[in-house]
Amino acid sequence: MAGQRARTPYQDAGPRTEDRPLPAQRTRTAGRPGAGAEAPDPGVAGPTRLQRAGTARRRQQARRRGGLVAALSAVGLPVLGGVVDEFGGPGVGVLFAAGSVLGTAAAAVLCSRPGRWWVVTGAPVVVLLVASGVEYAAHPDKYQGGNLGTGALRWVVGAFPVMATAVGVALAVVVGRTVADRRRAVPAGRRSGSADAPGGRSRRG
Repeated sequence: MAGQRARTPYQDAGPRTEDRPLPAQRTRTAGRPGAGAEAPDPGVAGPTRLQRAGTARRRQQARRRGGLVAALSAVGLPVLGGVVDEFGGPGVGVLFAAGSVLGTAAAAVLCSRPGRWWVVTGAPVVVLLVASGVEYAAHPDKYQGGNLGTGALRWVVGAFPVMATAVGVALAVVVGRTVADRRRAVPAGRRSGSADAPGGRSRRG
Protein backbone atom coordinates (compact mmCIF):
# COMPACT_ATOMS: atom_id res chain seq x y z
CA MET A 1 0.00 0.00 0.00
CA ALA A 2 0.99 3.53 -0.66
CA GLY A 3 2.26 5.44 2.32
CA GLN A 4 3.54 2.35 4.14
CA ARG A 5 7.23 1.90 4.58
CA ALA A 6 8.87 -1.04 3.02
CA ARG A 7 9.99 -3.55 5.64
CA THR A 8 13.32 -5.11 5.37
CA PRO A 9 13.77 -8.86 5.44
CA TYR A 10 15.42 -8.58 8.84
CA GLN A 11 12.47 -6.81 10.33
CA ASP A 12 10.08 -9.37 8.90
CA ALA A 13 12.07 -12.19 10.37
CA GLY A 14 11.66 -10.90 13.93
CA PRO A 15 13.81 -12.06 16.85
CA ARG A 16 15.52 -15.38 16.41
CA THR A 17 14.60 -17.79 19.13
CA GLU A 18 16.66 -20.77 18.04
CA ASP A 19 19.95 -19.19 19.06
CA ARG A 20 19.72 -19.21 22.82
CA PRO A 21 22.37 -17.44 24.86
CA LEU A 22 24.93 -19.75 26.35
CA PRO A 23 24.98 -19.98 30.14
CA ALA A 24 27.92 -18.44 31.90
CA GLN A 25 30.56 -21.07 32.47
CA ARG A 26 31.72 -21.48 36.03
CA THR A 27 35.40 -21.56 36.63
CA ARG A 28 37.04 -24.42 38.45
CA THR A 29 37.92 -22.26 41.39
CA ALA A 30 34.37 -20.90 41.83
CA GLY A 31 32.71 -21.94 45.04
CA ARG A 32 35.98 -23.02 46.62
CA PRO A 33 37.48 -21.24 49.61
CA GLY A 34 40.18 -18.86 48.55
CA ALA A 35 39.09 -18.95 44.94
CA GLY A 36 40.81 -15.64 44.18
CA ALA A 37 44.22 -16.89 45.37
CA GLU A 38 46.45 -18.65 42.95
CA ALA A 39 46.97 -22.34 43.59
CA PRO A 40 50.59 -23.32 44.30
CA ASP A 41 52.37 -24.89 41.44
CA PRO A 42 53.10 -28.53 42.33
CA GLY A 43 56.02 -28.48 39.95
CA VAL A 44 57.71 -25.85 42.10
CA ALA A 45 56.78 -27.15 45.57
CA GLY A 46 57.92 -30.70 44.82
CA PRO A 47 61.57 -29.92 44.04
CA THR A 48 61.73 -27.56 47.03
CA ARG A 49 60.71 -30.31 49.45
CA LEU A 50 63.11 -32.73 47.82
CA GLN A 51 65.93 -30.24 48.12
CA ARG A 52 65.17 -29.70 51.80
CA ALA A 53 65.09 -33.44 52.44
CA GLY A 54 68.37 -33.88 50.60
CA THR A 55 69.97 -31.08 52.59
CA ALA A 56 68.82 -32.62 55.87
CA ARG A 57 70.22 -36.01 54.86
CA ARG A 58 73.56 -34.50 53.90
CA ARG A 59 73.75 -32.72 57.25
CA GLN A 60 73.05 -35.93 59.12
CA GLN A 61 75.69 -37.78 57.13
CA ALA A 62 78.20 -35.00 57.78
CA ARG A 63 77.47 -35.16 61.52
CA ARG A 64 77.96 -38.91 61.57
CA ARG A 65 81.23 -38.65 59.69
CA GLY A 66 82.40 -35.87 61.99
CA GLY A 67 81.56 -37.94 65.07
CA LEU A 68 83.39 -40.97 63.71
CA VAL A 69 86.49 -38.95 62.82
CA ALA A 70 86.39 -37.26 66.24
CA ALA A 71 86.26 -40.61 68.03
CA LEU A 72 89.12 -42.00 65.95
CA SER A 73 91.21 -38.91 66.65
CA ALA A 74 90.54 -38.97 70.39
CA VAL A 75 91.55 -42.64 70.70
CA GLY A 76 93.81 -43.33 67.74
CA LEU A 77 96.40 -40.58 68.26
CA PRO A 78 97.09 -41.46 71.94
CA VAL A 79 97.39 -45.14 71.06
CA LEU A 80 99.78 -44.38 68.22
CA GLY A 81 101.91 -42.15 70.41
CA GLY A 82 102.02 -44.69 73.24
CA VAL A 83 103.00 -47.56 70.93
CA VAL A 84 105.81 -45.53 69.38
CA ASP A 85 107.06 -44.55 72.85
CA GLU A 86 107.09 -48.19 73.96
CA PHE A 87 109.07 -49.31 70.94
CA GLY A 88 111.50 -46.40 71.09
CA GLY A 89 112.03 -45.92 74.83
CA PRO A 90 111.36 -47.13 78.34
CA GLY A 91 107.64 -46.42 78.27
CA VAL A 92 104.92 -43.94 77.42
CA GLY A 93 106.27 -40.42 77.32
CA VAL A 94 106.41 -37.36 75.10
CA LEU A 95 104.81 -38.83 71.99
CA PHE A 96 101.97 -40.26 74.01
CA ALA A 97 101.34 -36.89 75.66
CA ALA A 98 101.44 -35.08 72.32
CA GLY A 99 99.11 -37.61 70.71
CA SER A 100 96.65 -37.35 73.60
CA VAL A 101 96.51 -33.56 73.51
CA LEU A 102 96.28 -33.36 69.72
CA GLY A 103 93.67 -36.10 69.57
CA THR A 104 91.51 -34.40 72.18
CA ALA A 105 91.79 -31.04 70.41
CA ALA A 106 90.87 -32.58 67.06
CA ALA A 107 87.87 -34.34 68.60
CA ALA A 108 86.68 -31.08 70.16
CA VAL A 109 86.93 -29.35 66.78
CA LEU A 110 85.22 -32.08 64.74
CA CYS A 111 82.47 -33.13 67.14
CA SER A 112 78.93 -31.80 67.07
CA ARG A 113 77.49 -29.45 69.65
CA PRO A 114 76.03 -32.22 71.86
CA GLY A 115 79.32 -34.14 71.59
CA ARG A 116 81.42 -31.39 73.16
CA TRP A 117 80.43 -32.47 76.64
CA TRP A 118 81.49 -36.05 75.88
CA VAL A 119 84.89 -34.93 74.61
CA VAL A 120 85.62 -32.86 77.71
CA THR A 121 84.49 -35.49 80.21
CA GLY A 122 85.89 -38.45 78.28
CA ALA A 123 89.39 -37.06 77.69
CA PRO A 124 90.88 -38.09 81.08
CA VAL A 125 89.31 -41.54 80.87
CA VAL A 126 90.70 -42.15 77.39
CA VAL A 127 94.19 -40.94 78.40
CA LEU A 128 94.31 -43.16 81.48
CA LEU A 129 93.00 -46.25 79.72
CA VAL A 130 95.37 -45.88 76.78
CA ALA A 131 98.39 -45.26 79.00
CA SER A 132 97.68 -48.24 81.27
CA GLY A 133 96.67 -50.50 78.39
CA VAL A 134 99.79 -49.84 76.33
CA GLU A 135 102.05 -50.22 79.35
CA TYR A 136 100.44 -53.45 80.46
CA ALA A 137 100.46 -54.91 76.94
CA ALA A 138 104.16 -54.10 76.55
CA HIS A 139 105.24 -55.45 79.98
CA PRO A 140 102.70 -58.00 81.25
CA ASP A 141 105.23 -59.82 83.45
CA LYS A 142 105.89 -56.72 85.58
CA TYR A 143 102.26 -56.47 86.72
CA GLN A 144 101.49 -59.92 88.05
CA GLY A 145 99.91 -60.45 91.46
CA GLY A 146 100.37 -57.59 93.90
CA ASN A 147 102.41 -55.57 91.44
CA LEU A 148 99.26 -54.75 89.49
CA GLY A 149 97.97 -52.39 92.21
CA THR A 150 101.33 -50.64 92.45
CA GLY A 151 101.46 -50.31 88.67
CA ALA A 152 97.92 -48.91 88.51
CA LEU A 153 98.80 -46.23 91.05
CA ARG A 154 101.87 -45.32 89.05
CA TRP A 155 99.82 -45.14 85.86
CA VAL A 156 97.37 -42.68 87.44
CA VAL A 157 100.14 -40.47 88.80
CA GLY A 158 102.09 -40.53 85.54
CA ALA A 159 99.09 -39.85 83.34
CA PHE A 160 97.58 -37.10 85.50
CA PRO A 161 99.49 -34.18 83.87
CA VAL A 162 98.51 -35.43 80.42
CA MET A 163 94.88 -35.79 81.49
CA ALA A 164 94.78 -32.25 82.90
CA THR A 165 96.37 -30.81 79.76
CA ALA A 166 93.95 -32.66 77.48
CA VAL A 167 90.93 -31.45 79.45
CA GLY A 168 92.24 -27.87 79.41
CA VAL A 169 92.75 -27.97 75.64
CA ALA A 170 89.28 -29.45 75.10
CA LEU A 171 87.68 -26.73 77.22
CA ALA A 172 89.56 -24.01 75.33
CA VAL A 173 88.41 -25.37 71.98
CA VAL A 174 84.81 -25.73 73.14
CA VAL A 175 84.73 -22.16 74.49
CA GLY A 176 86.21 -20.85 71.25
CA ARG A 177 83.62 -22.67 69.16
CA THR A 178 80.78 -21.41 71.37
CA VAL A 179 81.93 -17.80 71.09
CA ALA A 180 82.31 -18.13 67.31
CA ASP A 181 78.80 -19.60 66.99
CA ARG A 182 77.32 -16.71 68.96
CA ARG A 183 79.13 -14.13 66.87
CA ARG A 184 77.77 -15.68 63.70
CA ALA A 185 74.23 -15.81 65.12
CA VAL A 186 74.03 -12.21 66.42
CA PRO A 187 74.47 -10.38 63.07
CA ALA A 188 71.86 -12.63 61.47
CA GLY A 189 69.35 -11.69 64.18
CA ARG A 190 70.08 -8.01 63.78
CA ARG A 191 69.61 -8.20 60.02
CA SER A 192 66.26 -9.92 60.40
CA GLY A 193 65.13 -7.34 62.96
CA SER A 194 66.08 -4.41 60.74
CA ALA A 195 64.40 -5.99 57.71
CA ASP A 196 61.04 -6.20 59.48
CA ALA A 197 60.88 -2.48 60.14
CA PRO A 198 60.24 -0.10 57.21
CA GLY A 199 63.18 1.99 56.07
CA GLY A 200 65.63 -0.08 58.11
CA ARG A 201 64.38 1.45 61.41
CA SER A 202 63.48 -0.47 64.50
CA ARG A 203 59.89 -0.92 65.59
CA ARG A 204 60.34 1.40 68.54
CA GLY A 205 61.86 4.15 66.40
